[in-house]
Amino acid sequence: MRKMNEMPLARIAACVAVGIALSLTSAMAGTETNDSKDMKSVTPPPCGEKDWTLELGSGALFSNVRSGQPNQAYTIVPISLTASLKLDDVSLDHELGGVLRGYSEFFFRGDYDQIVRGPENHYEGLIVGPRYNFVQPGWCVVPYVEGGVGFVFADSNPQAGGLGQDFEFTFIAGAGAKYNITDDFFVRLGVEYQHVSNAGLSEPAAPNHPIDALGPKLSFGYSF
Repeated sequence: MRKMNEMPLARIAACVAVGIALSLTSAMAGTETNDSKDMKSVTPPPCGEKDWTLELGSGALFSNVRSGQPNQAYTIVPISLTASLKLDDVSLDHELGGVLRGYSEFFFRGDYDQIVRGPENHYEGLIVGPRYNFVQPGWCVVPYVEGGVGFVFADSNPQAGGLGQDFEFTFIAGAGAKYNITDDFFVRLGVEYQHVSNAGLSEPAAPNHPIDALGPKLSFGYSF
C-alpha cells in the first residue's frame, strides 16, 4: 500500500516542479521581450543616410594672401551643384576606433565662380572626388572631410597678373558638418580651399599666376 501511495505523490511532485519551471521560463522570456522593446524605443533612429544626395550651395572664397602685382588678390563667389553617391554602409566599428566610424561617398560637382575682385570675371568647370562622413549612433550632425580634382574654363587675363590661359586645372580640400533636418533634407556648412592653375602650360608665352582661395560655403540638399 505504501508503494501505491508513494507513486501518485511522486508524480504530483514532478508535475508541480515542471509547472514551476515552465512559469519561470515564460516570465523570463516576457522580461527579455519587454527590455528589448524598451531598448528599441530609447535608441534614436538613424537620420537621412540614403544612397544619393543632391545639393545647391554658395559661399565666398578669398585669396588676399596673394595681394600685389603681378599676383592679384581675388574675391570669388562660387555657386555649386553637387550630386553624391554613397559607396558603403556605416560599419558598427572602425579598425582605428569608434570615433572614426562612418561611410564614404563620391561626389560630382559643377561650379560657376563669379570673380568679384580680380583680373578675370568668372570661371566654371567640373570637380569630382571622395568624401568621408563621420557617424555616431543617433547623431543627426555628420562631420565630413573631402577632396577633389577637376578642370575649369576662365576668361583669363595674364597681362593683368591673372590666370595664364582659359583652360585651367583645379583641386579642392574641404571639411565641415552636415545637419540632417529630416530624413530627406539637410544643410551643409564647411570651409573649402581651392587651387586653380594651368601647371605651367601657358609659359613662356604667358606667365602662370594660380589662384589659391579659402573660405566658407553653405549648401542645402535633398537625400533620395
